Amino acid sequence: MELGVKKKIKRDGTLQTWTGFLSFVIGLIALAGLNAALLLETKAFPETALVQLPLIGLFLGIVGLFTRKRSRLCAWWGIGICVFLFVFTFMMFGLAWSINPKP
Repeated sequence: MELGVKKKIKRDGTLQTWTGFLSFVIGLIALAGLNAALLLETKAFPETALVQLPLIGLFLGIVGLFTRKRSRLCAWWGIGICVFLFVFTFMMFGLAWSINPKP
């Protein structure tokens, strides 16, 4: 009886690795856009930096978590930054609406 040698199937996991990294980069870009809008004191925040980019980054981060034998660190950081942007936006608008100008 001979032992069978299994062939190693080479799976390309670069898509999942890139999705985690892109999630991190998109989160940083959205955070920089939000900071720039706050520092410049613009009347209207760009909707792209508040909603669209963090949503895309969150989706890419979740896809980046499904990696095997690859680092998921960038995906976790990307998800964390995007969730922070959503929570900050909600808290900023929610607390601003709760201010009563006429006591």
